[in-house]
Amino acid sequence: MYSKTLRKLFTHPSTAIIMIRQFTTGRRWACPNCGVIHRPEVHNTDHRGVITYRCNHCSKTFSELYGTIFYKSKVPLDLWCKAIIFWINSTGSISAKELERNLEISYPTAWKLLMKIRRYLHDSMNDEDLLSGIVEADEAWFGKKENQDIVMGIVERNRRKLILIQIPNVKESTLYPHILNHVEKGSKFFTDQRITYYVTGIYYDHRTTNHSKGEFARNNVHSNTIEQIWGDIKGIIRTIHHGISKKYRHLYLAQYTFKYMYSHCYNFFNLVLSQIFSPTYCLY
Repeated sequence: MYSKTLRKLFTHPSTAIIMIRQFTTGRRWACPNCGVIHRPEVHNTDHRGVITYRCNHCSKTFSELYGTIFYKSKVPLDLWCKAIIFWINSTGSISAKELERNLEISYPTAWKLLMKIRRYLHDSMNDEDLLSGIVEADEAWFGKKENQDIVMGIVERNRRKLILIQIPNVKESTLYPHILNHVEKGSKFFTDQRITYYVTGIYYDHRTTNHSKGEFARNNVHSNTIEQIWGDIKGIIRTIHHGISKKYRHLYLAQYTFKYMYSHCYNFFNLVLSQIFSPTYCLY
């Protein structure tokens, strides 16, 4: 998958800026210094092909990469694009050690590059769209002792819409507000028999399965979708990353959420690029 693009990046590294620049083509431009909307003049072009513009109003210059993940990065643009493709083609995730081998770069560089991508994906996530139809919810525990986190998962079964929320406990006062904020009232809401979910019957068609008695599905009533998600995430953490620090767990969860929801789109590579390349000077 994307092997043709990868070969092009290996043979012609200069094509990276062309791939990135497609997200500014046809947009109106605004100077990041003074805010004036106009078409600035080209000041110069560096060895990577990156253009620096001069504002006709304030005479200050700015790079076309200003405000993006690539701005002031010492990592060449072709390595950024290769790293994204390797991550896309990986099963769930990719470790910094594997990226180090694939790109022949240092381990700290590979780690920082991946973490920066995860942070941008985390910041780009939009939870304003309410889940509806058939929705499942469950909680899972990650890590041990002081590194432990509780994560609440809510997934819309037919639309592959997923929300993962780190929570301090599984009390009704903690879970219920998150459900109200993310699930449309009147939806079918499937969980296990945790007593703190029973209050959801006020606004939702709440149904449960009794796991303690070996009941995991009753016709279409089950929470197997979110259970499978927990299995996938824990498998990725265990086999690829060999554990994750609590400090960065939210970034890995955001990475999984993004890939779960969008990896089936027509051009996932372009979608990821569009999320991490959002120059602050461009306007629609």
